[in-house]
Amino acid sequence: MKRGMLCFLSVCTIASLLSLAAPIIEVTDQMDQTVAVSTPVERIVSVYGMGTYYLYALGASDRLVRAWYVGVKTIAQAPEEMFRFEPHLEELLTSGDPSIEEMIALDPDLILVDGSRHGAFAEQMLDLGVPVLQFCVETPERLQEALLLVAETLGGEAQRRAALFGESYHRITATVAEDLALLAAADRARVLFIGTDLLRVASGDMYQTLLLEAAGGSSVSAELSGSWNEVSMEQVLLWNPDVIIIPPYGPVQPSDILDDPVWQSVAAVRDGRVHRMPRYIAPMDTPVPESLLGVAWLASVLYPEQVSIDLASEVHAFYATYYGMPLSEEELEALTRR
Repeated sequence: MKRGMLCFLSVCTIASLLSLAAPIIEVTDQMDQTVAVSTPVERIVSVYGMGTYYLYALGASDRLVRAWYVGVKTIAQAPEEMFRFEPHLEELLTSGDPSIEEMIALDPDLILVDGSRHGAFAEQMLDLGVPVLQFCVETPERLQEALLLVAETLGGEAQRRAALFGESYHRITATVAEDLALLAAADRARVLFIGTDLLRVASGDMYQTLLLEAAGGSSVSAELSGSWNEVSMEQVLLWNPDVIIIPPYGPVQPSDILDDPVWQSVAAVRDGRVHRMPRYIAPMDTPVPESLLGVAWLASVLYPEQVSIDLASEVHAFYATYYGMPLSEEELEALTRR
């Protein structure tokens, strides 16, 4: 073979190998770590229970090889809707602390973790050459940032969906703000957001308080700090909230408050304004995509005569657009019930 032909073949071989090499992109996660990610990303492990839902919203759930799901630690805990949402739930679901050995065996292209809980694990995996994105989603703005971050590593349709989600969030919050623009601060609904116990309340640092504010409300416990706080009944009576909101998890039901003689002097109880948030897939008071609906639902509960959001349309559009799950009339009614 002539030397010219050999050179030509060598050049072609090198070019071919270069074309097969996976492009690498660098992204900065929410713990300010720069991470190199080889694309395309086809195998993902989500150790971050809330981040798992980001992948569904971005249309990338088929890339999951193992996942943690917020509020669902075992198959027995999974509501019936979860199996429609994820037919492979039994194969994907795991819980507890992540194992380095298990992660290596899964051969992931990318791992999602909670930066506040899994920093040491992330560092170990990064040292082993496995890309890890750490998240710290404390506000609705950081939720939108998180979706854009994941979408950047996935490209294409995921980026379109992340941008659409941001537009939807802005539209809903802007609508609430416009509808309530003339409402004086003194006339805003004063809300007590309780947790899994009657006297366990959300602090001002929590995502729940920010959702209340986005919905036009004012948290009576906003001056508290940290996570869930235990308070006394005397403190609740002093706050005297106009509305009480119960999250869509835990044992507390509106009747536990409405039927309790101790609570009868609270304004929210006298007026029958004690509401438990609905839930279909993930709890909408947490930093998951459904928190978009959390704002819409809260606004419709706090200001049913003033806010112009069509809650039924928003709920239907969300599940059809982001989760590919058109709702039945019965499901839609349950999710829009106040």
